[in-house]
Amino acid sequence: MAQVVISGTSRGLGLELVAIHLKEGWRVIGVARSRAPIDHPRYRHLAGDITREDFSGQFSAWLADLQVARVDRLINNAGCGSAGARLSEIEVSVMTEQFKLHCGAALVLIQTLRDRLSSAEIVNITSRLGSMVQHQRGDFTGGDFSYAYRIAKAAQNMLSLCLSDDPELAGCRILSINPGLLQTASGSSDAVYSPAQGARAVLATIQRAPRSGLYHAFGELAEY
Repeated sequence: MAQVVISGTSRGLGLELVAIHLKEGWRVIGVARSRAPIDHPRYRHLAGDITREDFSGQFSAWLADLQVARVDRLINNAGCGSAGARLSEIEVSVMTEQFKLHCGAALVLIQTLRDRLSSAEIVNITSRLGSMVQHQRGDFTGGDFSYAYRIAKAAQNMLSLCLSDDPELAGCRILSINPGLLQTASGSSDAVYSPAQGARAVLATIQRAPRSGLYHAFGELAEY
């Protein structure tokens, strides 16, 4: 039975990704700060903070107890927005926390699972706000968007590109997928898709993507 690890499963896109994988017969391992959002015989849940320094050891021991020897897909979905859209509002501590969550934690999960990912799909959920191309051409001019979140997502995109060129992950496909404008608690005011629509589009993108790269769930190759 195929196995997937998904972070940020408590609500929104993460929870919808869990539901679809379960419906399709996968065994799902979820990670979130809160307790398990569902009760299902093929769902296992670790309540923990993936940004903590001791998380990797905690996660490794837990996987060993579950006798998880192989992971076929990893989806780094955990994330949240932040404040600070103007120079006077930026706090370095907030930038650090956003980087740890969106980029550092994704790296830690991959490193922790490395020996179980021999030919897996590694998916990092990104955002339009991590796109340097869109920023440079003025797509977000005048918008009230957090410095910290944008910088963290741009760093996560670079992480995906670095991973895709790493010989230690030669058998894996590394995908950075923009799930579209989702109507979630942290979604933007111009959001148009439900979390369920976003989840279905993300999984369709995983299936059709021919190679590692940056993709948009509702379009062609993402612009980054």
